[in-house]
Amino acid sequence: MRFILSALFTLFCSLLSAQNVALLSDSARVSLMTVSPGSELYSIFGHSALRVYDPVTRINRVYNYGTFDFDQPNFYLNFCRGKLLYSLDVESYRNFEFGNLHDHRWMSEQVLNLSPAQCNRIFELLQTNALPENRDYKYDFFYDNCATRIRDLLKETFYHQISFDSSGLKPGVTMRQLLKPYLQNSPWTDFGIDLILGWAADRKARAEDYMFLPDHVHDIFAATKTDGHVPLVRSEHFIPENKMPTPGFHPGFLDRPFWVMCFFALLGLLSMANPRTERIFDTLFWLLLGLAGLVIALLWFATDHSATKTNLNMFWALPTHLLFFWRRNRSEFVEHYFTGTAILAALMLIFWAWIPQALPVAAIPVVVLVVVKGIWRRRGAA
Repeated sequence: MRFILSALFTLFCSLLSAQNVALLSDSARVSLMTVSPGSELYSIFGHSALRVYDPVTRINRVYNYGTFDFDQPNFYLNFCRGKLLYSLDVESYRNFEFGNLHDHRWMSEQVLNLSPAQCNRIFELLQTNALPENRDYKYDFFYDNCATRIRDLLKETFYHQISFDSSGLKPGVTMRQLLKPYLQNSPWTDFGIDLILGWAADRKARAEDYMFLPDHVHDIFAATKTDGHVPLVRSEHFIPENKMPTPGFHPGFLDRPFWVMCFFALLGLLSMANPRTERIFDTLFWLLLGLAGLVIALLWFATDHSATKTNLNMFWALPTHLLFFWRRNRSEFVEHYFTGTAILAALMLIFWAWIPQALPVAAIPVVVLVVVKGIWRRRGAA
């Protein structure tokens, strides 16, 4: 009896919820909000959200799949392990607009060409996704983020009978290359991303893969037609009307990773002139290289990040350096280790241009130094 009553109560709540979801009038509209890139790392690639506006029922909300909680337990550990939970947040449109304008980020609003039934369907899907048991999801940079969630939601709205127009996309571009335009003013971020992204990031992007970036969602929505001739986007306007100017970037010496690494490698070569200086430099050099290798190894083997798997950078930044960086004695085993390291690094340099993973150019001076240091140790031990 208790089971029957519980089932009836659940059914009643479901019906009540369904009735409460279908609140939009025929005057309602749904818009894609595309926000320009921000200055923080998490906002550097822009942002996508959906706005639901109904002047009759006075609904004016933004559904934002790109929120996360810094206070969630083990935040940084979960981020590194690829287990960080992102959430669908619902806020008033005015708050959304004020927050972005306060951060000097302009917005584009594309009003979608949806029928009243389609508006109600997407609203129902959003309301269902916003429930406490549904709102959290495990974030994946390339394949499950604020932009791809909107792409998939629209496909559900059209019962997967929509074909996105990809005719304006440049073919043969990799996932890594799609990031490059956003990193022109952040050379060290660009270097760091190339260091930690693995072979998977060099896969050729399919048409829908482009839509992990908000700008491409914007452009593809603008080009797409439903039923073969009906534009998906009814109208578009910018907030504010004149786009905010992008700050100029004038790189100095420290903003050029390749030249900084050349200078670092030069210091390493000069340190060989003095045994004490060389010992200090080598200890620091192999320690930093080993730590870099450890990070790469953990992101490869100990996380759920799909983009950091099979990272060939680890073959010149070996985590095993941490076992030997502090050793001053030149045992035969240690010398064999560093000779092997030099040979492996030399092979990486020889095949640098042909390796299927795009390795960071700024790392080349460091890899050259690995070769020289490994051979120099053998020569000194001879």
